[in-house]
Amino acid sequence: MPLKVAIVIPCYNYGEFVEEAVHSALSQDTKIELVIVDDGSTDPETLRVLDRLRARGIYVYRQSNRGLPGARNTGIRLTSAPYIVCLDADDIISPSYCSTCLEVLEKQPDVGFVYSTTRVFGNQNKQWSNLSYSALHLLVDNYIPYSAMFRRKIWEEVGGFDENMRLGYEDWDFWLSAVEKGWRGFHIPEGLFWYRKHGKSMLSSSNQHRKELKNYLRRKHHNLYSHKAILKLLKDEPFRIPRAFGALIKEEILRPLKNLYNSL
Repeated sequence: MPLKVAIVIPCYNYGEFVEEAVHSALSQDTKIELVIVDDGSTDPETLRVLDRLRARGIYVYRQSNRGLPGARNTGIRLTSAPYIVCLDADDIISPSYCSTCLEVLEKQPDVGFVYSTTRVFGNQNKQWSNLSYSALHLLVDNYIPYSAMFRRKIWEEVGGFDENMRLGYEDWDFWLSAVEKGWRGFHIPEGLFWYRKHGKSMLSSSNQHRKELKNYLRRKHHNLYSHKAILKLLKDEPFRIPRAFGALIKEEILRPLKNLYNSL
């Protein structure tokens, strides 16, 4: 019987973490297809760990460095399952993650991607209060974790992850592209995804280039950010207006004022 879920784990010099990610993938309560994409690692310990995993029969594909979006695209091409989970080498998922997301996608054909509440571990230990799905709020805040399970069909429709976005927010871009194609998301309130907080986290890098990346997103998805599209979302999601505009005020007004104050 063909496997329904593929887990793609990109790895670049994360030998200290990747075995935990692999263990969480192999501990799923549903059978999965698994591939690790070694994105040109140079760290000797990482190479030793990946060789050890390969010796255990785990598919490890090595390529020259193409960045996180390129590594994800490679991994997805190497798999065939209709549902995809991208799991970074430093994060983990709970055993019921895939089966819980899969159940939603199989019961609701208009849902394109499913995400759970995020638990943070490592340098911090807390739970992020991920929002229930709102296309309106997605325009101003990337609240959907990259690890959301999505349909392969979406990846094919949008042309994969944008490999120009090596500095981050490639997941935000992917969700916006899915929305443009008419798909919607779904939030599972249980904390089934574990995000490791540490100094080398991709999120830290993305935040350093926030303004540049957001400007790129708005240019690329100008149809979503048009007055006509926003007015439609306001009509469709009136109950989201206070939360979405609160995020907009924080991002576009309060944060620049704080930065200005700190520079004085």
